[in-house]
Amino acid sequence: MTDPILGAAREALVPVRGGLLSPGLRRDIADLNTQYFELGLKAGLDGDPRFAWSEAVRGCLLEADADTLARVAAAPFALFDLLLPAGSATAATARVEDSRSAPGPGPWLGRCASFAHQATSVARRLADCDPLTSRVALGLSPEAHSWLVDCRPSQLAELAGSPQAIRPRWRLHARFWETLVGAARRNSPMALQWAYCMGLSLIDATDGATVPAATRRRTRR
Repeated sequence: MTDPILGAAREALVPVRGGLLSPGLRRDIADLNTQYFELGLKAGLDGDPRFAWSEAVRGCLLEADADTLARVAAAPFALFDLLLPAGSATAATARVEDSRSAPGPGPWLGRCASFAHQATSVARRLADCDPLTSRVALGLSPEAHSWLVDCRPSQLAELAGSPQAIRPRWRLHARFWETLVGAARRNSPMALQWAYCMGLSLIDATDGATVPAATRRRTRR
C-alpha cells in the first residue's frame, strides 16, 4: 500500500525532476542565490530586514564552507523572497515610492541595488512562463504573478529600488536549512532532492518554524 505522505513528497519533486525551469533560469536563479549569500552573510547585518534570517539559520549558513554554499545556491528555486504588490500594476507605484533607501556602505549598498534589479528582471522573465513556474521558483502568489505580467518597466525599476522588496525566504525554518546545508555538504543527490522537496512543501508556510508533517516524517538522510 502506498504511503500517502511519501506519495505527496514524490509529487512535490516532479517540478524539480521534470525540468520546470529552463537551464537558463536555473543558472540565473543560482547566480542570484550566490549573490544573496555574499551580500547577506556579512557581519553586522542581523537587523537588516533584507537578510534577517533567524539566529539559528544564519549560524547554519555561516558554518558552511564555500563549496557547500555553492551547492546550496544551486537549488532549483530562489532562497530569498521578492515581495511584490498583490494588486494591479497601476496601484503599485505609491507603495514603492513611499519607501526610502536604507543607509549603508556605498559599494555594498550599490551591490544590493544591483541584486534587486537583477532579481526583479528574472522575476519578470518568470512571469512569461506558466504561473506554476513563478510559484515554485519564487513562491509568488497568483496575484503577484498577475502584477508582474501587467507592470510597466518604470514600475519594475521602482520596485527594485525599494529596500522592502527583498526578504529572506524561510527565515525561521532552521530544520529546512539544516537539511539543505547537510545535503550540500555531503554532495548527496538523493539528500538534496529530499531537501528540495521540503522547500517546496514550505512554499505556503508563514514565518513560523513548524515544518509540515510530510517533511517531518523522514529524519534519516
